[in-house]
Amino acid sequence: MGKLIDLDSLVLLRERWRREGKKVVFTNGCFDILHRGHVELLKAAKALGDILIVGL
Repeated sequence: MGKLIDLDSLVLLRERWRREGKKVVFTNGCFDILHRGHVELLKAAKALGDILIVGL
């Protein structure tokens, strides 16, 4: 999706995705200087479910 979403909207989206049977995964971090380790973390997190939410 690649968007910034406010918390209230995210809660509604999460509920919809769960009703649709999608697995929602959350991770967070400080990605001030994005490097290979960050990319690998995000790939691994995405592999755990259908939807990846990243908190910054």
